[in-house]
Amino acid sequence: MRLLVLGSASVLLMSCASAPRGDSSGEPTPPAAPPPAPWSGNAVRSADVPSVYMTVWRDAENRQRCALLAPGQLPSGSANATARAATFSGGWAVAYDTPGQRSAFGVAGSGTSAWSSGIYDQWPHRIIWADSSRAEYGLEGGTGPNWLAYLRIPGQECLYNVWSRQGRTHLEALLGSLRLVAVS
Repeated sequence: MRLLVLGSASVLLMSCASAPRGDSSGEPTPPAAPPPAPWSGNAVRSADVPSVYMTVWRDAENRQRCALLAPGQLPSGSANATARAATFSGGWAVAYDTPGQRSAFGVAGSGTSAWSSGIYDQWPHRIIWADSSRAEYGLEGGTGPNWLAYLRIPGQECLYNVWSRQGRTHLEALLGSLRLVAVS
């Protein structure tokens, strides 16, 4: 917004930079369709994920209302990561340790309902997928350096927590790699 002063009269000029740009016909460009959710495809076999996933999920209080999610493929920079059980009250969690860094990243199905009121939802970043799943994320505690995402998937009652101490790009890649695990 700019204020233009002409003699004794002032005129307010507003920028339209945030308005959707159209094609040469002047029609606004429609927003892009949300991408398909990574977990909307075929589930990965339990034999294709570290066995700790099945162990923690089978022991979890929330397994009847919280499907097991795991990375189908670890993001770049995670080659030397080792999966281990992590503590997550009322739910399940798998943390990955890297050389020199405990809990470098991980995935958890919390005991908290994803759809209850009172869950923090003021994250600065969001991803919304075609199935209405959404991830809200930012620096843990607002200051970091760790990154944390709250992931909500329709049909699942638990609030998933996904974290990375390796930065925003790593967290986003981790979110994009998550798949449902076919449990037997």
